[in-house]
Amino acid sequence: MHSWMSCTSEHGWRRGATWALFLLTTLFGPACTEQSADPDEMEEEGVVASVQALSTTNGLALNGLALNGLALNGVSLNGLALNGLALNGVSLNGTTFVGKTSSGKPMKPADFLGATFTGTLSNGQTITLRIDDRVPTTRPDVFLYEISYLSSTNQNQWKSLCGETSSGVPRRAIPLAGVWDYSQKMPTSGMHLPSETSFTFACRPYAIAKCVELGYKPWSNVKECATPSTCKEIPGVLLHQACTRMLRADYCGDGVPHTQDGTPVDVWDEFGIQEAATTDFAFEAEWTPTGARCIEHTRWHGDTSGSVASYVNKQCPSRWASAQPMYDCGGPNSTLHTAKGFVIPPIARSLIGNESALPSD
Repeated sequence: MHSWMSCTSEHGWRRGATWALFLLTTLFGPACTEQSADPDEMEEEGVVASVQALSTTNGLALNGLALNGLALNGVSLNGLALNGLALNGVSLNGTTFVGKTSSGKPMKPADFLGATFTGTLSNGQTITLRIDDRVPTTRPDVFLYEISYLSSTNQNQWKSLCGETSSGVPRRAIPLAGVWDYSQKMPTSGMHLPSETSFTFACRPYAIAKCVELGYKPWSNVKECATPSTCKEIPGVLLHQACTRMLRADYCGDGVPHTQDGTPVDVWDEFGIQEAATTDFAFEAEWTPTGARCIEHTRWHGDTSGSVASYVNKQCPSRWASAQPMYDCGGPNSTLHTAKGFVIPPIARSLIGNESALPSD
């Protein structure tokens, strides 16, 4: 059994002695705060400042972008401009843009304020995006960006890419290399797709951004050692993908979520990112980059018709723990732990575990 999430002002989101409720949504300041009557109001008051930064209601999408019903399928790293002048060799180092001016002068991170990008919509059309602000978080390598898009070329009107809180504050985004497949029931649904030329603005507080704030950073690999002299790296992108599957209860790994807003869960791993403690929850599932490795129970209490269980029974019945009597789901002999998991390829291994309340609780 494991603990609720809390945060500290020095290290960002971590387990601590004072537990704070983490309300899982269906997707993606200096101190923790108590539950607010309107978490949406305080989401942007502090940057990764409170549990509420990860607890607002936000639907079933991986990312929160809906531009007149169209998805943003990637932003180009080529063709960036600042004050009408093209920028050269732009890339992402974690969440920090790196590049040079047209004259060859290296740019500082703050120099990218005002830079414009070209994004591609799901219908093939393009859209112009602009960086309006950049702020740090309690994680030194994670920065949040305020992004706007040109909504009316004729009137030069710009709108917040990620929308606004109920108080009118623009929601921020985390830039991440590569793109995601937002489709369902396709071979790559819900997956991160690497790209040298495109990146994603992951809007808070949706799953892609949430998992970064939880510590599962796709650009940062994690070292695991079976013995002091026998070590390997777990790719950060696989940890992050396992996290997005978990947040959305994407049990079958087909991009179809099976949860509802406001459902509390406990999340943990064996890599020191989210550490184990104690709750009254029951073990729910182990998570791989391709969905649940084993499922003890489903999460959605509002599913009184049993539709989630029926879906799993139809699409991926072998993932029920009961269908794997020789596997210790959530136990000490599962591949969640180094002793059993070290020899398993990371793409097929359980990387994250979670607990949630049983329907009768």
